[in-house]
Amino acid sequence: MNIEKKEAFIRDLEELYGEYQYNSALFGTYNYSSISFELCYSKSHFTKLISGGASDPMYDRARKNIQRLKKQASLEKKLVESNSKNKSQKIGLWKLFSLALFGLCVIICYRYYSISSTVATVSTNTIKSTSHPLEMYFDFNDAHYYKSPYLTEDQVHEYCPGSAYEGRWKLHEEYIIPIPYKIPGLYYVGKKADIRLKCRKTNTSNKGQELIGFENIENEIWFDKSMKPIDISQGLDTEDTLRKIDFEQNANFIKIANVFSCFYDEITITRDSIFRLGEPCGRYANGINEDILKEYNLDLNHIIEYIIGNMTFAQCSAIANEFGDPNKLENGKSILSFPCKCFSIRENLGLGGAYPYSKSIQLVEQNYQSNLFCAEE
Repeated sequence: MNIEKKEAFIRDLEELYGEYQYNSALFGTYNYSSISFELCYSKSHFTKLISGGASDPMYDRARKNIQRLKKQASLEKKLVESNSKNKSQKIGLWKLFSLALFGLCVIICYRYYSISSTVATVSTNTIKSTSHPLEMYFDFNDAHYYKSPYLTEDQVHEYCPGSAYEGRWKLHEEYIIPIPYKIPGLYYVGKKADIRLKCRKTNTSNKGQELIGFENIENEIWFDKSMKPIDISQGLDTEDTLRKIDFEQNANFIKIANVFSCFYDEITITRDSIFRLGEPCGRYANGINEDILKEYNLDLNHIIEYIIGNMTFAQCSAIANEFGDPNKLENGKSILSFPCKCFSIRENLGLGGAYPYSKSIQLVEQNYQSNLFCAEE
């Protein structure tokens, strides 16, 4: 490892971006991802440069890139100062020069980008609004120091077949559940679910068969102003009828709240079946339509805490295991669809029985995607 080259590279970065903070993987306020993007390098290429694992020519090219960025920053600064002193002079010339400089930078970036891997554009060190509360634990890339909750590569075959299911999943399709209340017309609509499944690390006989799931669920509560009662005597036909309702286009229906839920799953995989148990860990509402609540005397807190809160959403039946060979799992295609029945402890939905619905989740991205060689049971 060429220590002098590495140290010179780091000094150049500090001059351009700010002091190197090793523990937080930052130069000033810039993280590895944003810097590698500006240098037109892949994350793995930049990591080699930082760790000292790059060759001498790699360091030389990288330092030349930094010098070009410095020159560009200097020229841009001069351009701003010149414009502030005399905006009416040489504007056309500076614009032409800036365009030429920009074109040169594009050519340089294209040259280096073409020989590097695709650069991730997501910054992992900046504070941002995440799409999932657990994103900062599960979805960091190699530009940040962290311990992944997923299995390591040397554990993948040891925890087969559960290791194949690890990763990101989502709700495959919406589901609709009628809400029992003193007046009819309330519906709970499952809109989205961002799910992380990880293999439970255990030394028991169930090794590789148990998964833990964490769900961030987005639901909505809608109200039918016609207050038409629902008859579930038709069974699944009623579910199909509700699915065909366009809540947003039907003038009788109005959304009264968005509901967000934290959900915990336990999934067991056997050779023939897949079992799922789940329970909510918390739930809250926002985007509340206060006018409709007042007009129809709807107690939203009572609905969420004592009615929706008393429904047992986790009473889902086991399904056949279609992925006995875990290599059949495909990102964007594989679906686990659990038939469920919804009960209310106090009122049994007030509908004469349990209401059927389906909880279907779709694989978005496996944590481990190489071939798995699972021993036959």
